[in-house]
Amino acid sequence: MKAKTLVPWLVVPLVLATLFVLVVSGVLPYKLYVVHTGSMSPTIPSRSAVIVREHQYRVGEPISFVVNGAVITHRLVAIGTDGMITTKGDANATPDPWHVPTSSIIGGVIASPPEVGYWLTYLKNPLGLASILASIVLLWEVWSLAGAATREPQSGASKAGSGGLTPAVGLTSGATLPDSRDGADSIGEEPPPRPERGGEGQRAVFVDEIQRRQAS
Repeated sequence: MKAKTLVPWLVVPLVLATLFVLVVSGVLPYKLYVVHTGSMSPTIPSRSAVIVREHQYRVGEPISFVVNGAVITHRLVAIGTDGMITTKGDANATPDPWHVPTSSIIGGVIASPPEVGYWLTYLKNPLGLASILASIVLLWEVWSLAGAATREPQSGASKAGSGGLTPAVGLTSGATLPDSRDGADSIGEEPPPRPERGGEGQRAVFVDEIQRRQAS
C-alpha cells in the first residue's frame, strides 16, 4: 500500500482527536458543537461541527446560544432594547418563536466544517475512539508489511546480479604473461629450459669447421 494512500487515514483522525481534546478541555477560548438538523442549511448543513468563539458575536452572523438547556445554532437577526434577541434558521421561513436574553449567547460561529460533527459524535463514544485507534495501528502494520515485501525482491535481485560472476584477474605494473611458445600452458608453470648455445657446444662446431676445411 502506498504511503500517499495511508497518510489521510492516519493524519485526519489524529487531527480531529487533538482538536476535540483541546476544545473540550477548555484550554482554548472556543467551544465545539455538533449540528444535528438542517435548519441552517445550506450555510451549515446537518452533521457539521461549529467552532464558536466565546462572548464574541454580532448581529447578522450565526451564533450558538442556549434555549431551555439545549444549544441552538441560528443566525442572530436583532437585539431588542430590552436585551432580548431574535434568531432565525437560514432554512426556516420565519424567525424563531423564542426570545432569550443576550446572556444566553455562547458566542459567534467562526467555522463550520461539514461532516466533522459526525466524527466528533463518533469519538465521544469510547468504543468509537477505540475503533479509531485500532484502525490506525492496523493501517500502520499493513504499511510496514507492504514496505518490507517491497524491499525483499529488490535485495534478492541485487544478490542475483552479483552472484555467478568470475572475478577478473588484474595484472600489476611490471607483470607479464608467459609466452606460449616457451611451452607454458598456464599461469605459474615454468617453461622447459632451452638448450645452451655457448660453451662446449660452440667449440665443437668450430672444430668441425676446421676439420672440414683441412679435408678439402
